[in-house]
Parts: sequence; structure tokens; C-alpha cells
Amino acid sequence: MTPLAGFIAAIIAGWFIRDGRRAAEAVIVPFLAVLALQTYGIGAGYGHSPPSTVTSYPGAFSYWVVQLIILAPVLFIAAGLGSLRSGKGRSAVAVSAGLTLAAGVFDLIYALHAAPVHDHLANGSPPWYGLLGMGVLVISVVVLGALLLRRRLTTRHQAPAVAATGAVPAGDRR
Repeated sequence: MTPLAGFIAAIIAGWFIRDGRRAAEAVIVPFLAVLALQTYGIGAGYGHSPPSTVTSYPGAFSYWVVQLIILAPVLFIAAGLGSLRSGKGRSAVAVSAGLTLAAGVFDLIYALHAAPVHDHLANGSPPWYGLLGMGVLVISVVVLGALLLRRRLTTRHQAPAVAATGAVPAGDRR
């Protein structure tokens, strides 16, 4: 659940907040809200993974490491989109509050309709939608990374020409 929820939150934050750092900050609270519900659900027997995935230590350590690994591309996507769309944007606090509210509504609907799973996956591997979300995150990081690298290389090549002539490239907001 966290990969897809994090991806959606990153897209929304990066689209509305045109500052990379603030866009990344805006997805942390909604991500943690979904993570809390997911962890509670797995521990209570509502997940596809067995409750021991989050309740037996030190075995649960790997669950938290995976969540940190999932959070990293979510933050990168939000920051990258915010950087690509730099300029005037919405307040990070407003977007984060909206995303947290949406995560809370999603969590409430999930909690009201969730039923205990009687046959857990024996190996504790994520369900298909978790794997799909991880795939979407990886593809998005690769594409966004290529776009950011291209932008950086283009800007680097334009800098000497701007310094020599004093001209501002078309579309630049200096």
C-alpha cells in the first residue's frame, strides 16, 4: 500500500509545490499516515503478509528497512517534480494538509471495509499491488532522473553563453 500511496502523494506534491525540498517535505506526513495504517493492519491480521511480519523482532526489522527504501524514491519523485516545475506554486503546508486529509479518509475507508485474511502469504512477500507500486516508483525515478540530468546539462551549456553576452535564455525566469 505504501508504494502506490507514496507515488500518488509525490505526484500531487511535486505538481502543486514548485520547490523540490518543500514538495519532498509535504509527502512525509501522508506517507507516515498510510504506513501506520498498513503496519496496524498487517499486525492485526488484515494484510496478505502474516502478522509476524511487523510483530516479531528482530524479523520485523526488514519490514522497516523496506519502508525506508520505499520512502527514498517517493521523496526523490516529489523533489524532482517540484524542481522541474520550479517557480510560483502552492504552499507546502496546504498541500501536505490536503494529502494528509486524503490519506486519513483512505485509511478510514480501508479500516471500515477491511476483513481479516485467513490465508496469509507464507513468505511475507508483498501482494501484487505492492510489487506494482514498487515498479512504478523505479520507472518514475529513472525517467525523472533522466529529465533532471538533461536539464542540468542544458543549463550548464547555456551558462557560459549567458555570462559572455549577458543575454537571458528564452523561458528563463531570472
